[in-house]
Amino acid sequence: MSASAVPWHAWARRTKRLLAAVGPGTSRLAGVACLVASQLSGAVLANDLPELIRIVVPLSAGSSLDSRARMLAEALGRQLQRRVIVENRPGAGGTVGALYVARARPDGATLLFNNTSHVISPHAYRNLAYDALRDFVVVSPAYESGLVLVAHPDVRATTAKELVALARSQREPLSYASSGIGGLPHLAMALFENTTGIDLVHVPYRGDAQGLTDVLPGRIPLMVSGYPAALPHVQAGKLRAIAVTSAKRTSILPDVPTIAESGFPDYSLDVWTCFLAPTRTPSAVLERLRREIRAALATPAMQQQLAASGAQPINLTPEEMTAYMGREWARYALLAQRLDLTPE
Repeated sequence: MSASAVPWHAWARRTKRLLAAVGPGTSRLAGVACLVASQLSGAVLANDLPELIRIVVPLSAGSSLDSRARMLAEALGRQLQRRVIVENRPGAGGTVGALYVARARPDGATLLFNNTSHVISPHAYRNLAYDALRDFVVVSPAYESGLVLVAHPDVRATTAKELVALARSQREPLSYASSGIGGLPHLAMALFENTTGIDLVHVPYRGDAQGLTDVLPGRIPLMVSGYPAALPHVQAGKLRAIAVTSAKRTSILPDVPTIAESGFPDYSLDVWTCFLAPTRTPSAVLERLRREIRAALATPAMQQQLAASGAQPINLTPEEMTAYMGREWARYALLAQRLDLTPE
């Protein structure tokens, strides 16, 4: 509630208490000055965030990142008692949306919700107009998850080893869809090719949902996807889950092995996500957002929703997340160079 919205009788009660506290030896003018300062301070604390907050997702609607962002936006809106919306700005491996937020006014009204792609895509798309580390500040870590390698049911392989054998036996290389060049699914499959020594044809799209439109009818045989986008089709028998990319199995696909335990122990790819803001965002705004995001993530309903989508909250401070992102940047710079994650 702003100072102008405080009822007159509440002001009167506060005035009486404050003047009693300052005592008869203090001038009434000083007392009134103290009162005004306290009311304005309360107003600033109450209104340190805009009434409308946009969470920019740099992938298309229907992607796994998008679906989880909408869950979090709903929970955060309830927590803040403000309108929190998701705005999709896909393109160029997430760099379009990241640039938009980097240039946004640093007042807490515009946040970037991104995953590991944030430190991968800049290595594929060179000469970007922003710096993925210097132009952003971590608001709060969110969750970590994995990806799933799926195949059309007509593909004659049920395991990662069988898929590798099939790929080696083909006269023409198998193709796979991805959510875009430089994104996590592209990296996951490029790493799979590098680990297994096979060659596949990459067919990039603008998101998980768009790629799945060609995988579901069998026009493209393979894809790596986030759990929320792929799981309904796996459960319906329209896609076959071959393996998951993470170091450990997921509880939502308990019978699906990891790629590592499928015969390729050097393979592992886990996914982290976090909220980011433009670097110059005031510390008071960042602290309020951090507190409220953590509270929203800690609610039983939010934890159940994340677990049902194969994700778990990340228990890192913003400072620890910032340091971790720096290490991830360096790691993926070398990996992207080795895998040649450049636009064709």
